Amino acid sequence: MSDISLTSGMRSNLLALQSTVKLLDRTQERLSTGKKVNSALDNPVNFFTAQSHTSRANDLLAFKDGISEAIQTIKAADNAITAITTLIDSMKGVAEDAKGTLGSTGTVSSQTLTISDYAGITAGTTVDIGGTTFTAVAGVATCATQFSVGSGSNEGVAAALAAAINSATESRDMDATVEGSILTVSLAAGGTMVATDIGFVHALDYAYSESSVTATDELSAKVTQYNELITQLDNLQDDAFYKGKNLLGSAAGGTDDMTVRFGNDKTLTVSSFLGDHTGLSLSGTASWTSETTIQADIDLLDTALTTLRIESSKLSSNLSIINARDEWITSIASILQTGADNLTLADTNEEGANMLMLQTRQSLSTNALSLSAQAAQSVLQLFQ
Repeated sequence: MSDISLTSGMRSNLLALQSTVKLLDRTQERLSTGKKVNSALDNPVNFFTAQSHTSRANDLLAFKDGISEAIQTIKAADNAITAITTLIDSMKGVAEDAKGTLGSTGTVSSQTLTISDYAGITAGTTVDIGGTTFTAVAGVATCATQFSVGSGSNEGVAAALAAAINSATESRDMDATVEGSILTVSLAAGGTMVATDIGFVHALDYAYSESSVTATDELSAKVTQYNELITQLDNLQDDAFYKGKNLLGSAAGGTDDMTVRFGNDKTLTVSSFLGDHTGLSLSGTASWTSETTIQADIDLLDTALTTLRIESSKLSSNLSIINARDEWITSIASILQTGADNLTLADTNEEGANMLMLQTRQSLSTNALSLSAQAAQSVLQLFQ
């Protein structure tokens, strides 16, 4: 350029045209990329600030996959808790049904009767032993079918009743022995007894307790059903994992605890618990010999249900936290990306208007340059 001399008008028009072309190129770039800041050269402050916003948004969004997996793991555990609860409800049903099998069809070699509150057995109270009815009296018994409750102790009442049994049950030939306040009643001939061989006429559960008959076929079937449900409960607990993580696999603080990461070194630990029969404090196998032993397992089932409700509540609370974090990450990432866009994105309407104006200026500059060149061209006419 320096080797060629241009007129002042041509040089001015050329510089204007070059400036227009440069602006035209910049506008075309903004329209094609949609950004007004495409590099640090365009606007260093906006460029690096937007880059920081975008990087943080991407870093946070990278944790969403792990959060999503954590949510599914908790859902898998909660689903297993629901299923285990259903099994426990079934186990309670089997146990309650088993009480009904403790009937006259079952047999035992002996039964026990424990006097636990002598004051509850008052004069006139009756008890049936082997088909013979014995009546409690306040004073001294006057016949074989009476027993005195005036001794003022559980042991005294038990001894008085045993003496009456031994002297008045000829029809069934029953024997009674006493150890403290516990009577053991059996057939002297070594036969078997049924549930109705001992029965209080009045409801005095608080005053006495007795063993129940066992070993009926129906009861055995109920025990088998119950034990199978325990096995299935353990199997279900063992299968309650998602992606190798089982929140019902071990006690809290073990390898089955789950750590959820939210970014910025923020985490949440979801504690596991042992959800098999051992962790729920249930009997490994049922051994039912009386209503008392059946009720003991029912009580354990009720406690297990309470434990499951507590653990389910913990999982629900943790799930709420994780969902809140997941929504927050989505929201803050959108805010960061919007902030970055505000710093870098171009106004396409404005840039479109600029393009039209620059194209017009380019045409005008080209015409002006042509007009400026005509002055120099007129010199050629002197040589024609």
